[in-house]
Amino acid sequence: MNKKFSRLILVLLSLLILCSGCKSEAVTKYDFLAALLEARGIDWSGSPEAENNNGWRFMLRTGYVTDDVPYMSSQVTRREALRWCIESLGLSFEAALLSDYPMSFKDFDRLNEFERGCLVVACNMNPKIFTQSDLFRGTDALSNKEADIVLERVRSASQNFSLDIIRNPLQGLKVLIHREGVPTGIPNWRVQAEGLKDKGTADNLKTFLKANGFEMTSAKSGNIYSLRSQKLEDYDQARNLTALIQSRGFRFRSIPVMSNPKTRIVPKYWVMLTIDPTYWKITPIAAGNGRNLWTLSGIAQRNRARAAINAGFFAVTKAGQGYPIGSLKINGNTLSDPYDNRGALGWNDQDEAVFSVASSEEIAGWTDMTNIIQAGPLVLEEGRYVVTDEGFDNALISARHPRSAVGLTEAGEWVFMLVDGRNGMHSSGATISEFADIMRVYNIQYALNLDGGGSSEIIINGKIYNWPSDGRERMISYGLGAISLE
Repeated sequence: MNKKFSRLILVLLSLLILCSGCKSEAVTKYDFLAALLEARGIDWSGSPEAENNNGWRFMLRTGYVTDDVPYMSSQVTRREALRWCIESLGLSFEAALLSDYPMSFKDFDRLNEFERGCLVVACNMNPKIFTQSDLFRGTDALSNKEADIVLERVRSASQNFSLDIIRNPLQGLKVLIHREGVPTGIPNWRVQAEGLKDKGTADNLKTFLKANGFEMTSAKSGNIYSLRSQKLEDYDQARNLTALIQSRGFRFRSIPVMSNPKTRIVPKYWVMLTIDPTYWKITPIAAGNGRNLWTLSGIAQRNRARAAINAGFFAVTKAGQGYPIGSLKINGNTLSDPYDNRGALGWNDQDEAVFSVASSEEIAGWTDMTNIIQAGPLVLEEGRYVVTDEGFDNALISARHPRSAVGLTEAGEWVFMLVDGRNGMHSSGATISEFADIMRVYNIQYALNLDGGGSSEIIINGKIYNWPSDGRERMISYGLGAISLE
């Protein structure tokens, strides 16, 4: 064998070794998804996929990853790994909310909107999944080494996770976004078709979907109709249903349905808006004097409120009108009479405010208070938890629900506080005592519990900062708004 031929053999062998090394560095999509399932610690024993060791298939069927992933044997990119990690931790809402948060990556704009939000979450959560640098390199393949690091951080986050983001959307407004805990169970899904303009449109779509195997129920909110599916066992069914809805040109929303059987880890999400009274006036904002029903976003827009939270309880008449329950006084005009011995808040433009469990006679005597709302129970007084149920049913007090509250800090700043709930993927809600504990962490001195459940909603500068438990805005009677003093 001559030397020239020997050198050629050595070159070829070197190339084979290099190629073999490159191949070992490749992380395929199905390998990454299967490893992600293991890192999340989700119990999938007993499933058909477990029998065939198809972890990647089970991950897609649960909806923890919502992508319809093609070319499973191809290499996973960094942007795909980012997206799937954040989704698998149940952080899709936070990613969507924070997509406009500033980051230092020079190629940040090369990611789509949702991926930008995922990167914000991944770099600000504890533990971090990715760290900030000059470039994210989203289209680059994920190496084995990078995959090991990312998956270990997901494994750690599955046991102990938190996210705190502070934003200042406008002068005198400070927003704290907090999330802790991750989902531990396997979700089912419901799909909603939304924005149907009339009953005929809703009925036609309902008939079409039934013919394709999906039973839907109709709902009406104001003049707009929607359809809602039964509980679907897996995300494959949700994908098929949403494709059918899209084929008819309608909007849809997929909503996880899930309890958390491992109660040692309970996901919770809350948002706190602190409002400086130097720049903002707090006032009740109503839908047609509280007698109509509008969405909070609609009420805020009509009243020029740059921030708003739902307020007191209300009833709905047979004619479909709203009816505030308890005292409601707006800028000196009384719109509803007091409810006896329930938590109430009165305030005026002289920086005077009173939080009290008051009788009807006491509230009638608050003549120097130009604004009054009533809800309950009163939660905090001088920083102490007020242990009284005010006659409310125990289920409202002791069960976990979405919660809203209005409060005051020791410095005299207003606070709108909200805890999401009834969503095991995102947030399980809070009892009244848990809600009090959360607010005390932030040194809130006085707080009144407001209407909760599907009514709980907070809007800041035109954006909804929570995930309403109905999957959409509920029609309400009135709210509280922050109006600019400039």
